[in-house]
Amino acid sequence: MGFFSIFLRFLNAPFLALSRLLRGASLQTVEKSSAGRIAKNAGGEGRFEDEGAAVADGRSLFFKRLARPTLVERTAADLTIEEAKEYAAEALKFYTYPFPLFAPADFFYEEVEQGYVDHVLGRNEGSADANFLDIMDRFRRELNGNTARLFLVYAPALLVLTIGAPIALPAAFSPLLGEKFALAVPGAEGFAIAGLALAAGLFLLMLLYHWPYKVTQQQNLLGLDNYVTSKFSRINQNFQVAKRRAMNVERNMRMHQAAELKEEAGVWTINYQWFAMRLLFCEMTVRNKLYQIRRNTTLYGVAGAALSVAIALALAYAGEATGLAGAGEILILSALFIAAAYLVIMAHATRETLSVLQPKEWNRFHLVDLHETVRDHVGEDKLQIVTFRDRNRLE
Repeated sequence: MGFFSIFLRFLNAPFLALSRLLRGASLQTVEKSSAGRIAKNAGGEGRFEDEGAAVADGRSLFFKRLARPTLVERTAADLTIEEAKEYAAEALKFYTYPFPLFAPADFFYEEVEQGYVDHVLGRNEGSADANFLDIMDRFRRELNGNTARLFLVYAPALLVLTIGAPIALPAAFSPLLGEKFALAVPGAEGFAIAGLALAAGLFLLMLLYHWPYKVTQQQNLLGLDNYVTSKFSRINQNFQVAKRRAMNVERNMRMHQAAELKEEAGVWTINYQWFAMRLLFCEMTVRNKLYQIRRNTTLYGVAGAALSVAIALALAYAGEATGLAGAGEILILSALFIAAAYLVIMAHATRETLSVLQPKEWNRFHLVDLHETVRDHVGEDKLQIVTFRDRNRLE
């Protein structure tokens, strides 16, 4: 088995090198476009839309390719007090939501968690994050769909091709073997035909995995990474702007505007806290979807291997019944194909595709320092109150 594994890695090497080359080129392109757009919009000019969003979803010969999502997120620099009040009203869905202590038992837990996030972010009410939640759902569904096709359709189909070839080839190209399975015929010729069929089947699977599947999945995830980077950056910018407005709202107010000052200070304070919480809930959504992708890939692998075993047993029974092939030889060839396909070639499908995501470059909740902002805000206000009080006493 050790020699067999080394041999497969040797065959795998050219495809690994090619996929890394393509991934590097795609990553560089997306990173440049992302950095340019974020820098361009750092000042907060109007609504942000991804220039790449005009590219529609497409499909390669075998797998679905997703267009880069559109980011629609207002910038706090352009928010009027009326729009800030709308954000504050959205925050009430979170602050006043009676968190259910007894979750339904007939769903996967990630659905329960996502249901809570959907509610507090106002998914069904056209909130600022409704588009984000729909995009994350679509990416999870299509990424899982591509993986399901690879594990449950294409790999078993190649197994059938691998088993069928040694049955058809001897009768077509070697009259000495007759209409029998290659390994059932003594001699090097039958063994060579079966070995070539196995090598050809695994070669086609490696080509399918490293070329259309992995490249398509990584391109999809690069677009998602670009979108999440921009989304989180914009929310962080809005948090910083709302924080500054909350801490400095009194500078342009006078005593006769006390009621207006109180209202605006409260609205901007709720806004910066809500921007931070939105960032947290968006992160929870990303974690939720990536968890489902990882888990489902494992389930697809187990189901695909089980399906392949069932196909192998059916082919062995049919071959034995028709006299075209021996059941033992079919099972041996099938076992070699299944082990190589699911334990070597496609063993790291999730890790290799998700490796293009760059969460270290995202502006995440734990980096906005909400606790420090609250402490500085309250501390500064209390300091000004004491300073004003003592100054009046001295006068």
